[in-house]
Amino acid sequence: MKILQEPPYPTLVTRESRKDKAVLTALEKPGKILFSDDFATDASFKHYFEIRGLKEGRVKIEPPGIVKVTAPANGGQASGAGLSYWFGPEGQDKVYLRCYIKFAANYDQGSLNHTGCSLAGVSGNNKWGGMGQAGIRPKGDDRLSAGFEPWREWGRHDSPGYMFLYTYWMDMRRDRDGNYWGNMMTPEPEERFIPKRGQWHCMEMMIRLNEPGKADGEMAAWIDGKLYIHYKGFRWRTSDTLKLKRFGLDVYIHRAAQENTVWYDDVVLSTGYIGPRK
Repeated sequence: MKILQEPPYPTLVTRESRKDKAVLTALEKPGKILFSDDFATDASFKHYFEIRGLKEGRVKIEPPGIVKVTAPANGGQASGAGLSYWFGPEGQDKVYLRCYIKFAANYDQGSLNHTGCSLAGVSGNNKWGGMGQAGIRPKGDDRLSAGFEPWREWGRHDSPGYMFLYTYWMDMRRDRDGNYWGNMMTPEPEERFIPKRGQWHCMEMMIRLNEPGKADGEMAAWIDGKLYIHYKGFRWRTSDTLKLKRFGLDVYIHRAAQENTVWYDDVVLSTGYIGPRK
């Protein structure tokens, strides 16, 4: 009888990485800056290939150079806005994305949202590639994505909830409802961090793709300069034509009973660690 082998699943190694000076130094080694935006003027919008809500005023620059992104109330239906940046078509095998984010003092998504920065990998030159694939598991040669966002755990935590990495990749696990919703790559329970509404926080995430045929990929996240999440053992892809090519800055509310706003500033994309601004 043939025994089916479970696909490899990543391991949380944050504590070990913090303690190992060599590992932490390598993880936080600076790299080449690929893109930066301080949202000083409306000219910033020229960088992004898609801005959802710009014409409606849901995305706009405010002094002293920050971008306000608002999901309006929608009678309990979905609502959102955001910006998407394309750094393909050649793509990257490893990138770090840093942004500053502030949740409005009254931010309250109810239960579900996708609000924060995100990275996506696709094959080919389609800037919109892989979008609209919620609930479907990637094949390994087509797409991957991760968003650094908050989760209230069905109301167990105050808004906006604790930060985690909502992730789609080829070895993700199936939900109990039969779909493949993004897997929750979380920190240790006692280290869960809930951003304070009305206060700026520095959020940074990293994805390093695997060598095809090996489960040697990584993903990490930092909050205010401290390593918050580090996972090793990802099999992100089966083909090296799948590379990281897009990032997003979003606010998306599944059931928008009220208006919800976040502000973003000082976005940087790099091949190495960025850290908080000096």
